[in-house]
Amino acid sequence: MTDVATAPAEKDGHGEVTGTTAGSAETKGERTRRRLLEIAIERFGERGYRATSVSEVARAAGLTQAAVYAYFPSKEALFDAAVDADAASAIEETMTKTLDTPANALVPMMLFVLVGNIDHHPLVRRVLAGEETDALQRLIDLPALADLTASIADRVRAAQATGDVRHDLDPELFSNGAEAILVSLLMSIVQVGSSTATRRQIGVVSIFDTVLRPPPPAENL
Repeated sequence: MTDVATAPAEKDGHGEVTGTTAGSAETKGERTRRRLLEIAIERFGERGYRATSVSEVARAAGLTQAAVYAYFPSKEALFDAAVDADAASAIEETMTKTLDTPANALVPMMLFVLVGNIDHHPLVRRVLAGEETDALQRLIDLPALADLTASIADRVRAAQATGDVRHDLDPELFSNGAEAILVSLLMSIVQVGSSTATRRQIGVVSIFDTVLRPPPPAENL
């Protein structure tokens, strides 16, 4: 039986990769789009929306400006897609690195990971720093952030089932509040500077541990 990941990609009459089975190589168009987003994240992150042109992104990718418009109909569309991609990547990394974190320390650890990785996501950092005000709402409404919030709720619910988190806590309400705290603190740390990061993170650890901790047994009261 042929392994899906190593199955040969389908090709069109010109020898170009077209549709592929799950787990196989990217198509040429997918590779080009991904490369354009990588360059856009770097350039927009360094110089901002106004100072970055579609033509310089195209040149860096070895394409014509017209070719870029085949993937993104406007500069704004390219910028929005770059913000989405950079933020989704940061959130995915955060979720992966906190898979084994206990529920009572989950949100503080997520903050720690986000702060530690923010320099690797220049466009997200720029938006959080308030340098691209029109993009902030897009960042807050990102589907990947909703996935993060749902993940927090699921982790709290699972910890409730094992008795590690208090049962009278609503997981959905808690996760929505946790999302707001994460975004607000990350913005604050990016804008004010890392000198306050440790103090803030320690405070967040204390708050979430207290909120989530189950009550002591009745005989200990």
